[in-house]
Amino acid sequence: MLAVLRASQALSSERDAARMRARVEKVLGSVVGATGVVLALWDEDANDWVLQAEDGLGESVRVDAAGHRVPLSALRCAEQAAGPLLVGDAVTDSRFSCDSYFQSMACCSLMVVPILHRGAARAMLILENNRSRDAFSAARLDAVMMIAGQLAVSLENAQLYERLERKVTAQTQQLLEAQSLLLTEARRAGMAQIATNVLHNVGNVLTSVNVSAHVLSTQVSQSPASRIADLAQLLNDQAGDLEAFFAPGGRGRVLPRYLRELADALGAEKMQLLAELKRLSGSVDHIKNVVAMQQSYAGSGRLLELVSIADVVDDALRMQEVSMSRHGVEIERNYAPVEVAVLDKTRLMQILVNLFDNARQATDETASERSVGVSVRQEMGWFVVSIRDHGCGIAAENLERIFSHGFTTKADGHGFGLNSCAVAAQEMGGSLTALSNGPGTGATFVLRLPAPS
Repeated sequence: MLAVLRASQALSSERDAARMRARVEKVLGSVVGATGVVLALWDEDANDWVLQAEDGLGESVRVDAAGHRVPLSALRCAEQAAGPLLVGDAVTDSRFSCDSYFQSMACCSLMVVPILHRGAARAMLILENNRSRDAFSAARLDAVMMIAGQLAVSLENAQLYERLERKVTAQTQQLLEAQSLLLTEARRAGMAQIATNVLHNVGNVLTSVNVSAHVLSTQVSQSPASRIADLAQLLNDQAGDLEAFFAPGGRGRVLPRYLRELADALGAEKMQLLAELKRLSGSVDHIKNVVAMQQSYAGSGRLLELVSIADVVDDALRMQEVSMSRHGVEIERNYAPVEVAVLDKTRLMQILVNLFDNARQATDETASERSVGVSVRQEMGWFVVSIRDHGCGIAAENLERIFSHGFTTKADGHGFGLNSCAVAAQEMGGSLTALSNGPGTGATFVLRLPAPS
């Protein structure tokens, strides 16, 4: 009885099915004097009994493939009888003597006990003694049956624990995959945001290029230079009598004044054309710079470079320059000296472009001061970039949700931009926070990134 009590206590504390099998075999072997103990479990997926892998580490194996480890005939007999099986000598018993498991044995006492849980066999205990016949008495069977009750509960708990562990592992893997997908989508959204701003800026500059080209075309087509051809034709017509043409009272006397006026007109036109060409050249250079800048931030992988965070902020502002100007938004810069540091330029650019675009849109909703303040400073191991607008502001109840995935207050928003910015900031070891005193008071977004200490 002490052995039964100790066995029950030992089994009740075990939550791992593999360790439970080992403990069952050890405990029952000592309690009933078995030379061998095997615990087979019912597998719903396989719809059959399975044994633990021989090395204790691999996948479980079906009993049909493990005839050298368990007497299949005795197991099937106990399964059909749905009750315990006690055999004095299986080697001489006609029901089992043909089983290949017993071929090399001189004798073998056998006890097979189904472990029932809620009326169904969930495990099968197979105990043997290959040293003597009739080794298992009815009393020993009673002891095993007493332990079997605790074993059934413990097995159910262990299997439930294993199922929960598998489910947690699977869900954790799903969460990791979802997070990886979310980060990938966040990066794509950030790159799309940069590309959208590049296209927007290039589109605006192309409008200026088109206007300049039209002005140049109009000026050239209406140029006073065409009068030189008329003058040349006039002189050619008078080639035979130039003396009379230039004589007192002749028409040629007005040519000097005409040429002077023509020269003045051509000089003025030249200045206008040069000014327009300068504007056109500046627009083309702006397009080249914006495209080159976008290409420098368009790498597919993370690009860590030694840069000044202030330079990256300026790059982001240049990408927004035309858009800010077209909407009448003034930029106020306040840069304190900062050290160069190794930063992920691409992700930093994605964050800044998104924040500047949000600040510009916020100012569209107010008729008051249209300005965006940008400050860069370094303090106690952190780079701090603050972007302040005088726009629509943020309601108190939305401040905590502003960075949540899918949350947006814009009619055409998707709720992904600020969430991707916050995720990117965290991945870089920093944070992104929002401050506002409420609707109509503007908002400040503060980006903090690790700086050399």
